[in-house]
Amino acid sequence: VLVTLSPGEFFGEISLFDHGPRSADVVANNDSVLLKISAASFEKLLAEAPELAAPFLFAMSKALTARIRADNKRYRDSIQFARAAGK
Repeated sequence: VLVTLSPGEFFGEISLFDHGPRSADVVANNDSVLLKISAASFEKLLAEAPELAAPFLFAMSKALTARIRADNKRYRDSIQFARAAGK
């Protein structure tokens, strides 16, 4: 388990930008209601309603930044743990 998401959070957002394959699988551990936004729909939103897309992109940027910082901390902690264990 990499992360447990809470209501209102998102996943799979990177493919909106690079159209690449997903990097992880997602499994719901509770009944869930999901919203899928295709890359084409996202690009249409950007083009036709930038005033709606901007807050969406800002929220996504904040969430991605928090995830990167958390990943960096986990990595640093694992390096420190390995050094302390003499590896």
